[in-house]
Formats: sequence, C-alpha cells, structure tokens
Amino acid sequence: MDSWSAGLGRIIIVRGDRGEDLLETIEKTAQRNGVLNGFIVSAIGTLENCRIHRVVSKSLKPEEEYVNIDGPLEINSVSGIIANGKLHAHISVSDRNRTYGGHLESGSKILYLAEIVIAEASEVRLDRVLDEKTGLRLLKAI
Repeated sequence: MDSWSAGLGRIIIVRGDRGEDLLETIEKTAQRNGVLNGFIVSAIGTLENCRIHRVVSKSLKPEEEYVNIDGPLEINSVSGIIANGKLHAHISVSDRNRTYGGHLESGSKILYLAEIVIAEASEVRLDRVLDEKTGLRLLKAI
C-alpha cells in the first residue's frame, strides 16, 4: 500500500452533448483546462451505447474482455483518476433490466447529455509506473 496527500484545485464542470464520445469529452476538457492530476467527482446523463472492458480472470496478468452495451442507458456513475494527464475511468450504467460496469472505453456515445465534474489535485504529481513484480502500471506520486 502507498498513499499521498493532495490539495484541491479548481472544480471544472462540463456538459457533453448528443453524439459526443464520453471518454473523449472528459479527456479534452481536462487537457483544455491544463489538468495534469485530478479526479472525476461525478457524472450523470444518458448514453446511446457504452463500451467497457472488464477483468475476467484472477491471474496476475489479468485476462480482459471488451463489451459494447446498446442503449438507451442511464449513467449511474463515473469515477476516475487523472495522473500525469492520462485518465483512468470506470463507469456504471443501467438499462431497464440490468446494471453494467467496467473500465470506460472510447466509443461510448452520449444520447441526450452528460454532466461531468472534474476536481483538480494540487500539491501532488501522480503517474502510473510499471511495477516489476506485478507487471501492472501502479499509481505513484512522483
């Protein structure tokens, strides 16, 4: 385990519009506002479809599958960390019968709108660094 303390910088609010890619909307907003380190605090809205990947094995080199879920879908939540300008986000969505979750991928199209809140982290620099023991890129303060 490792942990770090950070200050809170700006709060950035964005509305994504119909037909936009949700992941690209978040990434472009962070880039345009110069957010190198931060957090996805909240996101609500609707999606035409949602593209995710999720882990399907317990092995140290995880096996993953990519899934496209057709909508309409409600966005229940999006959370994530921006480290050194790179976003790692997870999403939970539901249709009228099921709830789905996983790592948010490009190709998730906004149906009506999406409202997203990004909090900028100050006084810390984060990055994902390759860990030799696990082969995973782990979050670190640099």
